[in-house]
Amino acid sequence: MMKPTELRAARHKLGLTLESMATLLGYEGRHRRQMGCDLESGRRPIREPQRRLVEAYLSGFRPPDWPG
Repeated sequence: MMKPTELRAARHKLGLTLESMATLLGYEGRHRRQMGCDLESGRRPIREPQRRLVEAYLSGFRPPDWPG
């Protein structure tokens, strides 16, 4: 289980904004920045697939749509 503080630290290490991290974790639409904020504050749980994606990103994986 990933904690909200660990997600925030990972996002900072990856140099991503809340909105870009939320997009990479599968959130779409105009509320994706809020979804990212909810993940980092603990208001929304970090699901296992999202944790695995973050760990892959920290290990160096970059999908084709990685923010430039």
